[in-house]
Amino acid sequence: MINGKKIGLCLGSGGARGLAHIGVMQVLEENGIVPDIISGCSAGAIFGAVYAAGTNLYLLEKYMGTVEARDIVDLGIPIHGGFLSGDKIEEVVLTLTHNLSFAETKIPFLCVATDLVTGEMQVFEEGKLHRAVRASMAVPGVFTPAQIDGHFYVDGGVIEELPVDVLRARGADVVITSDLGIKRNFFDPEHPSPIDILRRSSDIMQAHMTRRQADKGDVIIRPDASFMGLLSVSGYEESVAAGRQTAMEALPRIRELLGMDLPAPAEE
Repeated sequence: MINGKKIGLCLGSGGARGLAHIGVMQVLEENGIVPDIISGCSAGAIFGAVYAAGTNLYLLEKYMGTVEARDIVDLGIPIHGGFLSGDKIEEVVLTLTHNLSFAETKIPFLCVATDLVTGEMQVFEEGKLHRAVRASMAVPGVFTPAQIDGHFYVDGGVIEELPVDVLRARGADVVITSDLGIKRNFFDPEHPSPIDILRRSSDIMQAHMTRRQADKGDVIIRPDASFMGLLSVSGYEESVAAGRQTAMEALPRIRELLGMDLPAPAEE
């Protein structure tokens, strides 16, 4: 805690754009702002779990520069619910989180997923990190649903792209959100196909839902990593840099809320 205030860090979903979270967390840590609890959804669950497990953020950035498509793409059988099995990404998360459970993390962590049968949000706080993250990142139709204890889960972003409320419920006084926004797909209003209409409508719905969730945070950091795709990590350096830039811009507000002394103005 800083000045008795419990800090919550909420990391949103966004595919490979989640690399921007690394830059956000680097800047916070460099300025002595270490969260007391972290929540994540989808990509935010991946990077939040890795950080909570104690992985060095700068080594993580370097590691992401070595990742290639074949390291994370594993074609599945579409009739099983997705084109990708998700096993390779889960294996990467297992390695980066050192096969830890939630109870073993250096920073308390939780992530969310959507129960396909009940339609309810599931908050994971127990068990192995990599299994819960696999559930949280199961983008519908892309990855096969994750099966845990007889339940089938897909991406938590179906319900809540930015799990802010779970941090409030666990006593967070100041919540910092890293909101990646919604990937803006090209849309031609003059000649749209039925798929274009569905995709654009989904974009609009998710954008409004995410903005309402983000506004529940005390500080909203919105890195622009819109140039990143769903799985390609090409451009990771620019994405991390975008996270760093927006986090730096948010520092004065964060310091104010935490009652931290502001840096002395530079002498001319």
